[in-house]
Amino acid sequence: MPTNTGQNSQLLAPGLRKVFFQHLKERETQFSRIFNMITSSRAYEEDLEYIGLGTMPQKTEGSATVYNDPVQGGKKRYTHLSFGLGFRVTVEMWEDDLYNVMARMTRELAKSGRNVKEVRAFNVLNNGFSTEFGFQKLGSNEAIFNTAHTLVGGGTLANRSATDADLGVASLEAAILLFDKLTDAVGIPIVKKPAVLVVPPNLKQVAVEILGSDFKPYTDANTVNALIRNDSLHTEVVNYLTNSNSWFLLSEKSEHDLNFFERTPIRFQNGDDFDTGDAKFKAFQRFSVGLGEWRGTFGSQGG
Repeated sequence: MPTNTGQNSQLLAPGLRKVFFQHLKERETQFSRIFNMITSSRAYEEDLEYIGLGTMPQKTEGSATVYNDPVQGGKKRYTHLSFGLGFRVTVEMWEDDLYNVMARMTRELAKSGRNVKEVRAFNVLNNGFSTEFGFQKLGSNEAIFNTAHTLVGGGTLANRSATDADLGVASLEAAILLFDKLTDAVGIPIVKKPAVLVVPPNLKQVAVEILGSDFKPYTDANTVNALIRNDSLHTEVVNYLTNSNSWFLLSEKSEHDLNFFERTPIRFQNGDDFDTGDAKFKAFQRFSVGLGEWRGTFGSQGG
């Protein structure tokens, strides 16, 4: 049903000082500061895990060389989804709108299009404790944040504490330690440095207190705060985290695999219906988000 004069009689009468939605300021884009922004020209994108040869064994004199085979691992597919929204206005409403609200509704289309990107992107973190945004590891679907990621060479690794804990000095130190213990799929140590602490607004002050002091917070001793002396961490406050107690630790963009693929940038179209004279406006875009490699990430739902 098109927007009409009967629904919006206040916009037809003179005397209003302002219409509030026109003056509300949006937040700066947040997801693009966290995710790798990638342009796609295909219906979907795929990543393939490939596993190396492992540690070289000793070769005794005269013995044959041991041969090992690389292993093809799991595959991650990013399928682009379509998103669209529109509105329709009668010719009478368009002509009689004294405050130009209908003409400005195209801004609301743009705002809506930006917001769905934020929501969908950060749902990867919000839902990363289940298999909804998981990935295939040799046929086994694993959650992004896991206490026991299986390794081809045997054993497990974690990017989540055995017991979720609230953000604090000890829990952050424990998360950093998990980064230090990372190996590849066959047990060879690798380097992934934590760089970004992602928190909801509720934990902003805690993050500032932990990372903003030269000395260890919440103690009466002048103990050096090793978190800021030895690790260059900075904080990103995200308004799209659905759990007010959750927090995340990430490597720099180039070192983690949180990806946002833009297939079709948002585009706007408008036209008039010949029979009714209604003005029609719509927006459309396509994108996908996800993660294919968990290393370089850590997540906690809080205690």
